[in-house]
Amino acid sequence: MERTGAEILLRTLKEEGVDDIFGYPGASTLPIHDCMIESSIRHFLVRHEQAAAHAADGYARATGKVGVCLATSGPGATNLVTGIATAYMDSTPMIALTGQVTTNLLGSDAFQETDIIGITLPITKHSFLVQDPRDMASTVREALAIAKSGRPGPVLIDLPRDVLALRIKEEEAREPGFFNTTELKFGEDERIRLKEIARLLNESERPVLLIGGGVKLAQAFTELSDVIEKVSIPFVTTMMGIGSAYTTNGYNLGLIGTHGMELANRIIHQADFILAVGARFSDRSTSVIEGFAPLATIAQIDVDPTSIGKNIKTDISVVSDIRVSLKELLGLVAEKKRDDWLSRISKERSRIEMEGCADGCGPVGDFIRQVQGNMPEKTIAVADVGLNQIWAVRSWKVRIPRGMITSGGMGTMGFSVPAAMGAKVGDPDHEVVVFTGDGGFFMNVQELATIGFYNIPVKIIVFNNGNLGMIRQIQHHFYSSRFRDSRLSDLVNITEIARGFGIESEKASVHDPGAGIEKLCKAEGPFLLEVIVDEDNFVYPIIPPGRSNIEMIYGRGE
Repeated sequence: MERTGAEILLRTLKEEGVDDIFGYPGASTLPIHDCMIESSIRHFLVRHEQAAAHAADGYARATGKVGVCLATSGPGATNLVTGIATAYMDSTPMIALTGQVTTNLLGSDAFQETDIIGITLPITKHSFLVQDPRDMASTVREALAIAKSGRPGPVLIDLPRDVLALRIKEEEAREPGFFNTTELKFGEDERIRLKEIARLLNESERPVLLIGGGVKLAQAFTELSDVIEKVSIPFVTTMMGIGSAYTTNGYNLGLIGTHGMELANRIIHQADFILAVGARFSDRSTSVIEGFAPLATIAQIDVDPTSIGKNIKTDISVVSDIRVSLKELLGLVAEKKRDDWLSRISKERSRIEMEGCADGCGPVGDFIRQVQGNMPEKTIAVADVGLNQIWAVRSWKVRIPRGMITSGGMGTMGFSVPAAMGAKVGDPDHEVVVFTGDGGFFMNVQELATIGFYNIPVKIIVFNNGNLGMIRQIQHHFYSSRFRDSRLSDLVNITEIARGFGIESEKASVHDPGAGIEKLCKAEGPFLLEVIVDEDNFVYPIIPPGRSNIEMIYGRGE
């Protein structure tokens, strides 16, 4: 039987477990869209290609599956770049399908010809240019394996229009190529290193576990929680690690770093042993490297060898699948109560809480907690970037695996709304709530049309302070309140914009939500709640004692 390249593409994706694609058509991808009429794969027509990438990203983060986005050649492909980079920085398994001009026109500067493989080379795990439909099935399978293996990430497949249209006999298909996706083996060397880590942990008096996003990628939630409970070890998380462990015995100290919680930063500073699992010690988490955890011996477990000792020098490390390592570690560590250490932490926690609002978020934090109190326990929160992100990650208590989705490494404004679409499509059984600022909301406001058209029941909260809030805060702290180019507008009625896209909406004040929260939480379809926030309602970051890189990151001003 003969099939076109496009038919083989869709059939192979389906065989590999792909159910949904987010995309936007163009002339080069029309063979694919035509075949979708007969395919059981659902295609969601976004209103901008960047949103397709973010939606595929959100889909992958919510489900653990590979997200797939599709765009045509030229500007369609280049509009995916920010979304691909976002997925790369946060290690999201994703396939980006891009249309391309016909093979005979490659290199001729044809209409909408763009070297998208060259453009995305630094932000993809691997790329393929399919020049023969006989290679289509093997390429797709190889790309999916690469996206999922080791440290996950985005893989791009460039698809010339003639290759998509050409027909071949099924028996002409060729076998996969050279790429080796063999998982890391756990051997005697790794076992010896884990025994040493277990010894250091057993002998430490003030240990802390530092959890990164790699735990989620490894789906090691249960194994991590078992270790925490057995050795009574308090833990901190990076932004990407939020929601990786769920214990209610006072072990969770919160977010670490420049915008982290005071308790987390103070306890890390006092620790004598730190075990980092699936964390790369980014600048946001460590502040100034020389001042990070000066008293601690540091151990690191990660699947990615390039993350070991990259930013913080470690004393001992294991390169291995995180889930496998934690299973092994559980049998090596000794059961311990650590009453003195936990009592010291409890006193520190009480002191901080007595001094005022422990999360530094003020009335916005109270508002977020009210929203969570009215939403089902198993709700996924999706945060944008800016003050709204810090408010959300410091105030929302994650209670389910993959319960917090945000752009941590890239810090992409406009990520939240399309990512929430993807999360809800991939995981329809969980409620999905968005926290975004007006600045980030405007960047992909057109996706309200997608949400309304498909009736995707996401709940969107837009904190409207009429400003780029984090920029305003930086200007306030470091530029003597000389505000420039951070003011947005009081003229835009976000509530009416949502209604114009066919989405039910209300307006509320952060100080007086009225019936807004109840309407948001009870809405059966999509709902937008515009929340008016004072322009000087900042987040007050708690800086680790002594030193901070906040001035290095944001500048001192004059």
